[in-house]
Amino acid sequence: CGSKLAILAAQSRTAHNYYVLLILTDGQFTDIYDCIGAIVEASDYPMSIIIIGVGCADFTDMERLDADKKALQFNGRKASRDIVQFVPFKKYTHSISMLPGAVLAELPRQVEEYYRKRRITPKSTQHVAE
Repeated sequence: CGSKLAILAAQSRTAHNYYVLLILTDGQFTDIYDCIGAIVEASDYPMSIIIIGVGCADFTDMERLDADKKALQFNGRKASRDIVQFVPFKKYTHSISMLPGAVLAELPRQVEEYYRKRRITPKSTQHVAE
């Protein structure tokens, strides 16, 4: 569940890089408990995970990964922040224009929360002459 990206993100903890893993799935992950463990670990890294469920599968576990109501825990360790956004595609088939907003809804807060918790300030921006 994104372990290679988590390794890359772990190496960038003090950098101004932030990573987003987009997962399109037509069903549940085969080992949800390993996935929860990976997400709990990745919650300390500069990354977010967006999961889009396509099709008519039961996405109950995917909803659980999107820890809006209760923080994920694995082996007694609690996720330091919510980094997962799950969006069921079928919910937006009649209003597809609303899908991008739903997919990206939590990302700004997740990015800001990561940098604020680590006391990393944004780099100054260079203004381009028009």
